[in-house]
Amino acid sequence: MTAATGSTLPAMEDVELGLTCPSCTEPWLRPTTLAGRYRCVNCLHRFELRSVCPDCGEHGTIVRMSSTATTVCNHCGGSMLVEV
Repeated sequence: MTAATGSTLPAMEDVELGLTCPSCTEPWLRPTTLAGRYRCVNCLHRFELRSVCPDCGEHGTIVRMSSTATTVCNHCGGSMLVEV
């Protein structure tokens, strides 16, 4: 039980809903059946995970089949997702 609310449920700020959509900034980005593709269930925009950062041009190794794929550039911190 949490002391503040008396509830056994976790606080809303502790719940991880998913990846943040680059378009609407809501945490509703979900992987699709295609490897390296994502879709926001809030704004319905589609994204593709790229190996070259669109911001700085740095190449990064990506693991497309992983459910915990890194979508942030290791060099500049920009998003590796490009809208399709």
